[in-house]
Amino acid sequence: MATYTKEKDVATTLEDDAGARAAMKEVFSNTARWPAGYGGFTAEVVVNNDGQESRGQVTVKGPKEIETDLDGAAKEFLTENLASIAMHRGPRSFDDSDGKYKLAFGDDGVHPLGRKLVLGGDGMSSFYRIKDGRIQQINRATPRMSFSINIEESVKTVDDKYLTHKYTVFYFNPQDGSLKDVESYTDDYARVGEADLPQSRRVIHCVEGRVAVDSMTLSNHKNL
Repeated sequence: MATYTKEKDVATTLEDDAGARAAMKEVFSNTARWPAGYGGFTAEVVVNNDGQESRGQVTVKGPKEIETDLDGAAKEFLTENLASIAMHRGPRSFDDSDGKYKLAFGDDGVHPLGRKLVLGGDGMSSFYRIKDGRIQQINRATPRMSFSINIEESVKTVDDKYLTHKYTVFYFNPQDGSLKDVESYTDDYARVGEADLPQSRRVIHCVEGRVAVDSMTLSNHKNL
């Protein structure tokens, strides 16, 4: 997944809505995360960059604390994707994430992917679509890139929380709205102790006019 940087937050005139805040808090509570105080894990890993296979070890302590003996494209793919997973799965409170922004509904909810919920003051013009207690779509924009993440399938953990299994990301040129790239993700997980850890990820995407496929498979997980 391409990385992005938040622009400086700007003042927002959006009025916080109690109903939207309650709905977003429900969505947050329904989402699986690693337990509080989780120290990370080690695993054996196989990375396949469009037919080029590499094997090694990885240690994940957090989004910015990933160590591996792989190098080159394999290391880049592995660390970028594990950092994203660690960021989204890491323990945090609602008030430290979406709850710190002003929240309001943006429509009446007749859209197939659910009701629009706008985040005011996050610096990226973000809005979600929520339905059945889950985020179904995530939209963000910066001067350099805008994207839409569309959730297609989710699975439930033994704790009755949701994990995303399949999703597709559409990237757009913010100047003219033209499509820049599409990435299709399929994720699977392994339950180790009280944490649901990444077991595999496959990414189908576009590279120079052709379709490429990258994957990582993790095994023999051990919690730190």
